[in-house]
Amino acid sequence: MQLLLLLSAVVLAGYLFSVRVHPLRKCPVCKMSGRHFGGVFKGNYRRCRKCGGSGQLDRWGARVFFGGTGNSGKYRKK
Repeated sequence: MQLLLLLSAVVLAGYLFSVRVHPLRKCPVCKMSGRHFGGVFKGNYRRCRKCGGSGQLDRWGARVFFGGTGNSGKYRKK
């Protein structure tokens, strides 16, 4: 039982470190292009609404544990 708790703590600490160092993930809608292409006119595009055209979003853990970066990759000073 103690081994399981220790292993869980090590995995959680590793995840928190990973989220702190790398807070962003690929946008699932535009796949990091920042563009959303039209359905009829395939050559036309607009900025992706989900990520605002940056192509990156905050990871879930960055928002929950550290307050998020606003999809910029830089944490706000408290």
